[in-house]
Amino acid sequence: MMSSTHEFDTELLYEGRVVTLGAVTYRGRTVLRPGPDRFAPLRRWAQDLADLLGGPVTWRASADGEVVEEGTVPPEPRAAVRGGAPRAR
Repeated sequence: MMSSTHEFDTELLYEGRVVTLGAVTYRGRTVLRPGPDRFAPLRRWAQDLADLLGGPVTWRASADGEVVEEGTVPPEPRAAVRGGAPRAR
């Protein structure tokens, strides 16, 4: 059963640890819109980090101390690029 709240405790994990890049730690409170794509922002953030870090990233949303939803996103395969420099997406 999905929580009716719009605010969740969220975190992104890489190799079992909360991701920290520079001064940004990927753990906090996040307001998510209700609906079938409620957790899409977490999946997108996890995908971006998985691509950057080169390994799977787990996203998790909790409310009232209970995990409401979570998933793991693998990095997208890198396409072979001629000329050395990767293309921007």
